[in-house]
Amino acid sequence: MTTQNRLRKQIFAIKAYLLGLTVVVLTSTKAGERYELGPYIVGATRTERDASTLGISADVLLGSEVDRKMYRDLRHVLFDMKGVYSQSDEAMGSTAEVMIRGNSGSRVLTMVDGAKTNTSIFSNGRFITGASGFNLGRVEVVRGAQSTLYGSSAIGGVILLETRQGRGTPRYTFTNELGSYNSFLTAFQGQGEAGELDFSFHAASQESDNELSDNEGKMKSYSFRLDYDLSENTTVGISSRGEFTDYSNPVGDLTPPPSTRVQSDTIAVSAYVKTSRENWTQKFTASMLDEYYRQTGFIYIGDAANWSLDWQNTVDVSDSLRLVAGSTWERQEGNDNSFPESESDNWALFAQAEIEAGEGVNLVLGARHDDYDIAGSKTTWRANGAWELPTKTKLRAAIGTAFRAPNFFRLFSTSSFALGNPNLKPEESKSWEVGFDQYYKNGAIQLGATVFQNDIEDLVVYVPTTGFDGTYANRDSAENYGLEAYVSYQLKENWSANLAYTWTESSATDLSFNTTSRLPGVPRHQISLNNEFRFDEKWLVGSGVNYVIGRESFGSVDIDNYLLVRGYSRYRFSDAVSLTARVENALSEDYTVSFSSFSGRVPARGFAAFAGVEWRF
Repeated sequence: MTTQNRLRKQIFAIKAYLLGLTVVVLTSTKAGERYELGPYIVGATRTERDASTLGISADVLLGSEVDRKMYRDLRHVLFDMKGVYSQSDEAMGSTAEVMIRGNSGSRVLTMVDGAKTNTSIFSNGRFITGASGFNLGRVEVVRGAQSTLYGSSAIGGVILLETRQGRGTPRYTFTNELGSYNSFLTAFQGQGEAGELDFSFHAASQESDNELSDNEGKMKSYSFRLDYDLSENTTVGISSRGEFTDYSNPVGDLTPPPSTRVQSDTIAVSAYVKTSRENWTQKFTASMLDEYYRQTGFIYIGDAANWSLDWQNTVDVSDSLRLVAGSTWERQEGNDNSFPESESDNWALFAQAEIEAGEGVNLVLGARHDDYDIAGSKTTWRANGAWELPTKTKLRAAIGTAFRAPNFFRLFSTSSFALGNPNLKPEESKSWEVGFDQYYKNGAIQLGATVFQNDIEDLVVYVPTTGFDGTYANRDSAENYGLEAYVSYQLKENWSANLAYTWTESSATDLSFNTTSRLPGVPRHQISLNNEFRFDEKWLVGSGVNYVIGRESFGSVDIDNYLLVRGYSRYRFSDAVSLTARVENALSEDYTVSFSSFSGRVPARGFAAFAGVEWRF
């Protein structure tokens, strides 16, 4: 171990000690009345759970908050969550890679309404990072190893997006927005109930020239969700989201025009049947995701699809024991320039026990077995627990395993530059975390911290052979560890604030040369601060700040730090009409999104201002 790595380990141990000391101090405070923590979380256990009972780090952002803060795409939503880094150039039509705890996008599972968006070709789940912010019910981020619940790719965690379920009297909103770089947005959405039918939908169109030459972007999107009560015990539903983008990507400042043209079409569809009788609930879900991608310049065409059937049983055995078990069948299909149409099936069985072991003590134990017909089988497990103290303090700890199956390109590519290896095995990981959450004033003030570590073995890497040729092999290892901390205030009924900090150390070890280097693009420090103030029932203002420190590109080249500031405001003239305004990159920060010696520097979009009107009826 090098001196630098040893020092980092020592600092990590000191911070873990300080975290424990903080818990001791906080738990010595006087006990108070029972607290309420707000919306439930589903993704952490596949069942509805209050956040105070969870033994792992998880967050939920409701669709109403996404609307209020005028997040037009999920890149901005995810950027504000601790432990999550969404690297983006801010340009309309581009996408971003989402990392959790230093794990790249291909090791983070993303799902929309039960459909997995990580495909056999696009293993980083690219759809969700450019998805529209309209008509969302909730966005959940569950950190740490989650393969026991969801299978492959859930090494760093899982991001779950759910389309809004219609509620109440039908109501509709028309949004029109104009802004910098000849940008415009038009959207129409609605939701409500009609007898036994709940419905919601949206359709939106956005365009922008963006900042650079030959850099225009277009995006069209839609969503809908229908839920129908067949009887007192049976509900059926169907939902779908689609994104269609056309983007001119300059790639880098060393790349001459014309820009690379990127076109992407993605559609996700899910349908379910849910039955509930006494203490037994069954849910059967069928889902499909189809994604087509075309890139000019260096021509690349990829076509991929996911199909899935999921059967989940939830049995409340007693007041202190809940069992969750089921089976999943998945099929992945895909092809690109380098290999013909291919497919792979996977069968999985999973089981989980949720145990209330005593006053304020909640445990979760689970296991899963996946069997891939082209990548072998893998068994994963997890255990976590939470202890709620009378002092409104929750202590928690979790440990688990996860894996990532190799994608089709790395298995089947016929290109000599990147020859596929059909003998690849899944990557394997083990992660743990310990943390605490402290609640004051019935949950109006919350703070907490989490220390985490994630180790990955059999890392699939590119291995040069002769000349410019190469292939793939299970060779290296990777390590991610760090600290997440947050403070959340509901200072008054009309004023809220959130502060989050993440420290991440991410490195990979080349086992053929026994050398260790930082993983490219992962920031060492992230700080986000959000404030929102409502002057009265008519006027709302808010701001967001994100500070990113300590990134490196390939070759250990430092990339500049940057500070992003956004602001937004809504003034309601009447129940029917509101005016909106928002500013992105308010300080016009000139920062580098990524850098390579081949294509050069990819700069982010500068200052942008937008104004709009909302009409409700």
